[in-house]
Amino acid sequence: MPSLVDDAPRCHVAVTKVASRCNLNCTYCYVYNAGDETYAAQPRVMARATVDALIERAAEHCARHDLEWFEFVFHGGEPLLAGPEFFTYFAERAAARLPPSTAPRFSMQTNGTLLTAPWCELLRALDVRLGISVDGPQAINDRQRVDHRGKGSYERIRRGWELAQAHGLDPGLLAVIDVQADPLEVFAHVLELKPRKADFLLPQANHDKPPPHAAPGTTPYADWLLQVFAVWIDDATPPVRIRLFERIVHAVLGLANASDAMGPGRNEVLVVETDGGIEPVDVLKICGHGITKTPLNVARDELDDAFAIPLLQLYHFSGRRLCATCNACPIREICAGGYLPHRFSKANAFDNPSVYCADLLKLIAGIQNWVVAQLPAELTARLGLVPLAPA
Repeated sequence: MPSLVDDAPRCHVAVTKVASRCNLNCTYCYVYNAGDETYAAQPRVMARATVDALIERAAEHCARHDLEWFEFVFHGGEPLLAGPEFFTYFAERAAARLPPSTAPRFSMQTNGTLLTAPWCELLRALDVRLGISVDGPQAINDRQRVDHRGKGSYERIRRGWELAQAHGLDPGLLAVIDVQADPLEVFAHVLELKPRKADFLLPQANHDKPPPHAAPGTTPYADWLLQVFAVWIDDATPPVRIRLFERIVHAVLGLANASDAMGPGRNEVLVVETDGGIEPVDVLKICGHGITKTPLNVARDELDDAFAIPLLQLYHFSGRRLCATCNACPIREICAGGYLPHRFSKANAFDNPSVYCADLLKLIAGIQNWVVAQLPAELTARLGLVPLAPA
């Protein structure tokens, strides 16, 4: 089958929901604690027949679009609940079925509590890049990252983290921001763990479910992040890569900014649930029960069929399909409206700026002003960079 034109919608990443249950019960979880209960009707673990169908669809898609690589992001729930044999089978099938010109990539986002030495050895053998979620030191992490008995998870996460590092997995770190926590204490903890890279996530919120501890007219998330940025950037060689900061700096300089949470690029990500359902990004679950469900399934439909679904199409092009407020904004080429789920309201659907609009403006302005201050005036003039009012 001939390749399609480069501008055709395509998928480079399949967030593969290998397990639809979790051994933790984080209070802010967008899958289980945001009002969407569709997980209850799904298989607890993806069946091998579904794995076969997904890999077959991915192989067709890679051949059709002549993709050099295709990534499967093992996700959940907690993906380790699928068991070690699942991942061995998956990796072998992907290597056998994807076109020779397409390199399969594997990554996993886990809470880390179930990691053992054998697990780490297997993940390293399968070349699975690991991300572990931990929100800060024990007192901070255990406010919200609890199990089904309400017990904190930090000690188990820390044990898993250290096992992963000891086995050469070099995990990345993902932390959800708690603005009631001291940002410099959290950052010091990140440095203590020595991750490959780290990222700070805004709590999943929208106009109907506002961010925690954010009163109207305030910017607590920008204020929190800018404190971390000031310490991070003050180091001549930052000791850890922080993706959010790097993306904004790159975008300010006119470089590529590959993220579905910020920037005008296409979002080449699809979610495949444990039952084989093809869906848009799972964080959209915060917008209403069943909103991510589509009639598509890898058992019978191609990945390309997803781009005919209006919500999937909107997500794919969300950096270009902005409300009037965003289109008039001076940082629209950097922010591009922010993350699609954060724009939602029942009144206007996704025709809103991000619920974090003021925070994003202040954060981006603060980082852009730092960049402007570092560069020669001739270069900033050529790049069209000027200081921005913070908010």
